[in-house]
Amino acid sequence: MLQVHKKIVLGQAVGGAVFNFFLNAATAYFTFPPIPSLPMFAKGNCVAGDTVGTSFFLPLITCLILTPVTKKIVKSQNIDLVKWSDLPAYARFGPSGAGARGALIGLICAFTIAPLTLGILSAAGFTEMTRFQVTLYKALYTVFLGILVTPVFAVRAFAGPQPTQPK
Repeated sequence: MLQVHKKIVLGQAVGGAVFNFFLNAATAYFTFPPIPSLPMFAKGNCVAGDTVGTSFFLPLITCLILTPVTKKIVKSQNIDLVKWSDLPAYARFGPSGAGARGALIGLICAFTIAPLTLGILSAAGFTEMTRFQVTLYKALYTVFLGILVTPVFAVRAFAGPQPTQPK
């Protein structure tokens, strides 16, 4: 990858981190139910359910937005495409469509990162969170998750056409 590609990925990761921090903090704060604290695990509203949902939807939405934005930047600035074979293995992974790719990465995050995060919180002694704690947790969690998935989607958007498989 060229230096310009790395600069775009960094800009998107930083911009996404700032956007996710404030958007998700506000969402968590204003949608907090009218109770003193939210349990970590419950049948209804709980931190675990929100974490799993966020772990799926944040990558999906990020991929759906970031892919066309990155392609538009590449085209408008006449930036060279990266040959498919030169992409890192992580960027070649998954379906060619942005929606399917975002959903797949979202499922992977929901089944790996979310349980790991919830396990760490449980091991740290959290059984519930106040509105302030949920707000801060959601803001920081989405920054972390966004920083993980943004490069995967941005780098893939730098690629030329995917080679066709022989039939």
